[in-house]
Amino acid sequence: MILTQAQKDELIVSYIDIVIDNMDTKTMIQFITDFLKDEYNDYTDDELKCQIESTHDAELYDELVDNVTQQYAKQDVNNPYNIPNRF
Repeated sequence: MILTQAQKDELIVSYIDIVIDNMDTKTMIQFITDFLKDEYNDYTDDELKCQIESTHDAELYDELVDNVTQQYAKQDVNNPYNIPNRF
């Protein structure tokens, strides 16, 4: 059977609904993570910076760069052992 493009599109959407319904949260998160990682790996450094700054506050890019370029994580002087606030 040969489908029209509209029929194929509808079949694909129906199948996607079934695939998503059968995914648990962990699988869905992994799928989205892999997709976004592939997407952002194709960005230039400038495009990635623009994406981050346009979808979040302007300081997030600098904070993320700082996080990945530091040898050691910054210590909170008020909580040097990183004890969660709930304790």
